[in-house]
Amino acid sequence: MYKHRVITVTSIIVFLFLFCPLFLIIITAFNSEDAISLPLAGFSLKWFAKVFKSRSLTGSFRSSLYLALTAACIGTVIGLIAAAALVSIRKKAADVIYNIFLSPSLIPGIVTGYILFRFMVVQIQLPLIAALVTGHMLIVLPYTVRIICASLRQTDPSIAEAARTLGCTPLMAFVRVVLPELQPALLSAFMLAFINSFNNIPVSMYLKGPGMETLPYSMMNYIEYNYDPTVSALSVMLMGMTLAFMLIIDYTAMKKEK
Repeated sequence: MYKHRVITVTSIIVFLFLFCPLFLIIITAFNSEDAISLPLAGFSLKWFAKVFKSRSLTGSFRSSLYLALTAACIGTVIGLIAAAALVSIRKKAADVIYNIFLSPSLIPGIVTGYILFRFMVVQIQLPLIAALVTGHMLIVLPYTVRIICASLRQTDPSIAEAARTLGCTPLMAFVRVVLPELQPALLSAFMLAFINSFNNIPVSMYLKGPGMETLPYSMMNYIEYNYDPTVSALSVMLMGMTLAFMLIIDYTAMKKEK
């Protein structure tokens, strides 16, 4: 009984530690004062309106959205191809290649950004937008490979073999039979890739250029010179967008299972 109480109390403490900052951000976003403070002086929606009036925030939001969508799509496709190759080769070789794909997640982001800047921008002189997309693709690749590879290993290989015996080529069997079974994993991989790319700062800090600022970097700059709840309002909007995104994916996955 004592152990159960300790686990319950510990769970509550962890829950409060994780979610209290989110609740505070939501509350302060509706404050009528020109500063982030508690208790609230009044209720106001003016900070949400100010988000749309700020050119730097709206412009960087569009840049981050396009960048995250591009990196997530490319990362999911490459992750699918890599996972299909890893499942079909010998285990020892697959483990080595699998660890290579996961290696970007083991390196600090600030180091990854600096290395990519020195190699792609300084030496190869790759355009900044291409370097930024490549850098974000490397960030999300470990997540897409891990999720899709785990799901593909749980898929029954006999269904693809049955499709081949009925006249399908290996590629047709994979596209028509195996790929539909991977739809929940592909959606989860895409969502995780999108969120990690959208929220990234270290790599974007090195690879961004004039007129290419990402939203997290713009928010960091805004907080440095302003202390009003505009960033809190923007954070609430981003949380709502992420929640809606997750609900859509969950609904799609549940509909697929039915």
